[in-house]
Amino acid sequence: MNFEIFLFLLFMSMVTFAVGVIVWVAIARFFGRGTQTAKILNYVLIPVIAFAYNFLIIISGKWRYLVGCIPLALLIGYCLYYRFGNHGTYIEPQAKPESDFQRRESSKSRRIREARERKAAKREQMQQRKAPGK
Repeated sequence: MNFEIFLFLLFMSMVTFAVGVIVWVAIARFFGRGTQTAKILNYVLIPVIAFAYNFLIIISGKWRYLVGCIPLALLIGYCLYYRFGNHGTYIEPQAKPESDFQRRESSKSRRIREARERKAAKREQMQQRKAPGK
């Protein structure tokens, strides 16, 4: 097997992955992440656009590597933007607002807590009874 063919197939698989991620991010940006429309568009548009871009790379002749590097550069740009840009870790995190939300206590947890409090009260009474007798 020719090594150049292997490298070209490896390059094409990386480009296909990059195109898929770019289309997925665009669909999530414009249609939301969990909506039914976004799910359907993900199933339809990602393979169609990936195949179309692979075809474009194959027919582009001597410029195929340059055309193929466009989505890779775009994906690297996304990664750098989210690492150092708006959502990066180098930006000071905003303090979470204090909320007075308390979890609802289940009946089992309430029984266990009440039993623990009764035992602690009994222990306290036993210690108080023993203390004056010394």
